[in-house]
Amino acid sequence: MKPGVLDILICPDCSGGLLAEAFSKDENEMENGILSCRKCGMHFPVISGIPRMLPPGMINDSLMARFLDEYGDRVPKGMLGTGGKAPGELKRKTSESFGFQWNAFPVIRKEHEQTFLNYIAPLKPSFFRHKLVLDAGCGFGRHTYFSAKWGAEVVGFDLSDAVEAAYRNCGRMPGVHIVQGDIYNLPFRRKFDFIMSIGVIHHLPKPKQGFMRLVGLARKDSDLFVWLYGREGRWFKIHVVEGIIRRATTRMPHRLLYYLCYVPASIYHFTNMVYNFLNGHGASGIARYLPFKDWAKFAFKSKHQDAFDLLATPVNNYYTREEVLRWGRDARLRDIKVTSLDGKSWRLFGKK
Repeated sequence: MKPGVLDILICPDCSGGLLAEAFSKDENEMENGILSCRKCGMHFPVISGIPRMLPPGMINDSLMARFLDEYGDRVPKGMLGTGGKAPGELKRKTSESFGFQWNAFPVIRKEHEQTFLNYIAPLKPSFFRHKLVLDAGCGFGRHTYFSAKWGAEVVGFDLSDAVEAAYRNCGRMPGVHIVQGDIYNLPFRRKFDFIMSIGVIHHLPKPKQGFMRLVGLARKDSDLFVWLYGREGRWFKIHVVEGIIRRATTRMPHRLLYYLCYVPASIYHFTNMVYNFLNGHGASGIARYLPFKDWAKFAFKSKHQDAFDLLATPVNNYYTREEVLRWGRDARLRDIKVTSLDGKSWRLFGKK
């Protein structure tokens, strides 16, 4: 944990400022320690370089146990229990799903940079220079990584154990802070120039409430962006994948589903090989009728991860353009723009 993050973090319970006590350091960064609220006295552990801005009962049990085993004699008594409000069942399952996913597929790949640019179009890398950015639901940190590469100071936060992968991928980069936190109880000051959430809001138990929490965090004149699944162009996914297939796969153990997803990933990959062959031999007119063309430029591992993401996530929500536009209006954003990505999803831009 870099010292500078204390200018950004606050207590999620009372919005008080925080004091840091380091138990161990690596160069100038805190590896393990405690953050204590100056106002209400709440304590939050810093474990493996990541501030855990959650009640102890919402932090990975084995991680917390190791922390207490090593530093229990230095931890305030109020943190020794496993109290705190328990997450709802859907929230817990979603956190577990993404925690498994991003630690099973933790590699940032070259193609992720262009994918990120496709999500945020028409924004360019130059937009990020010298901005303070919040990546809400950062997963394994790919968007955090590229935002920092393009010159931003970035806070990536996630509820799940995906923060472990995010920290490995970019937590040591200058100007990057990885935080474990809850979108419904945000532990941040209103300092961000740009708040983004890509592929996260539509998986929440209460999506619009999560969106409004992000809007509430925005300061005057800051920019916001969210990417959401669209209902348009999703007939097969909504009626077949959601209505039939996912009823079984969302109940499977994650490890079993991980291996089963080699099957659809192999189908994608084989079809893409045929597609690329036909395109390379003057038969693009035939190739365009093949399915799964969107994956043709991606590595097999990305197809495996996409298959798992499709089949494992406990809940997906889909929105029309009018619904997304209404979100922006209800949040009283200015300069609202809702644009389509490939006719299957929506980009919502707005200014506070």
